Amino acid sequence: MKRLNGYPDGFFYLLLAAMFACSLTGIAMYPWVMEFKLEWELDFNLPGSLRLGIVSTHTLAASVLLMLLGALWQVHIRAGWRRRENHLSGIFMALALLLLMLTGIGLYYLSSSDSQLVASVLHSLLGLGLSLSFVWHWGRGHQIRAGHLRAAQAKHRLRAAKPGLSPAAPNEPFSD
Repeated sequence: MKRLNGYPDGFFYLLLAAMFACSLTGIAMYPWVMEFKLEWELDFNLPGSLRLGIVSTHTLAASVLLMLLGALWQVHIRAGWRRRENHLSGIFMALALLLLMLTGIGLYYLSSSDSQLVASVLHSLLGLGLSLSFVWHWGRGHQIRAGHLRAAQAKHRLRAAKPGLSPAAPNEPFSD
């Protein structure tokens, strides 16, 4: 089972499920944004009966995602920040989630149609950017972990090659 260090079993999969559900439902709403907010003429039409289910699922998944962000802040984000790893995508994702939260609230409570339009377009672009940066962050994390593994294996081989030292010798003549 895939684990994030410092988190319970299944946390990673809950994060993936929330991210996938939020992304999928957000993309499903793009035609409505184009039709109702941007007032574009579309060649296809999504039935309005799907709207409540998709919007509700999107809102629920976004709420779960924001709760998971709070949990990620406690261990994952702080540890990555201290190690100075994967900063750019991590910062973008955290800021995008916060801006998505604000624009999402704006979609419900802004009264001006111009403000609604700006919030809707920003929300749509940030959501797409968040989905893409999540893939980037995850892929970069795999590269970083693979680099750490290669370095540890090289260190292990170096220790094993030193005469008189076992790979796990407690009193090594050199330090890291």
